[in-house]
Amino acid sequence: MTDTSQHYNPLGKSDYLSIQHLERYRFAISRLQPRQRLLDIACGAGYGTAILLKHDCNVIGADYDEQAISAAQTKYRHGNFVIADALHVPFKDESFDAVVSFETIEHVHDGHNFLSEVFRVLKPGGTFIGSTPNILYTAHPPYHVKEYGPEEFYRLVQDWFSQVERYGQYFKLRDRTSDLYRRQFHVLFGAFLEMIGAREKIKRLFQPVINVDAKGSDLQRIEDIRIGQALKENCDSYYRVRPFINTKWLRIMVVVAKKETD
Repeated sequence: MTDTSQHYNPLGKSDYLSIQHLERYRFAISRLQPRQRLLDIACGAGYGTAILLKHDCNVIGADYDEQAISAAQTKYRHGNFVIADALHVPFKDESFDAVVSFETIEHVHDGHNFLSEVFRVLKPGGTFIGSTPNILYTAHPPYHVKEYGPEEFYRLVQDWFSQVERYGQYFKLRDRTSDLYRRQFHVLFGAFLEMIGAREKIKRLFQPVINVDAKGSDLQRIEDIRIGQALKENCDSYYRVRPFINTKWLRIMVVVAKKETD
């Protein structure tokens, strides 16, 4: 669905976007029980799967990107990561107690197909915890193929699940102003680099290079420390996941949905 460069890892960062990423997984932990069998669809860099593992859940992290999965296996060798398409999950019906999938549905053309897979692999009574950005407050990157407004997203989930709790993450006016400023700067700076033919050279210069053989154990140790720090941080922040209030400054829509029991 996306290339590796778009897989974001917020561990060790303090900007509001990183805080919101981590808060979604902390929120998931608050709604899940240890020893449940979980699927983290579109796990990307794998940090969220590792956080769920710290909650003593039996978690499988799945992502379409082979490089992302390989990197996650290097960083989190105690985890279980598989290559999988979110629209064709390679698991049997009713395999999981819960499915977690944050910032995924906007990467697929048909949200119904994605939710049908989530519904299929969930056990009766199972829980889906998911999110997507509000179309009003995104940069509309090319890898977002279908963005949603609040009501459209919540209704879509309700088409599949009878019990849907609405939540959201909000941001501040200063966050929005800063985002718009940085976005405009990046556009102008990118255009300048393109004009002088230096865009790809600069990109390669700042692209991280990881020596897997030499640093595999160190990567795992560092990431484990960062996850431990993230779990200890105060969750009662402005950017926490909270019950949906209104659409003003609503940046992320979050749902907790239950599959009916037979």
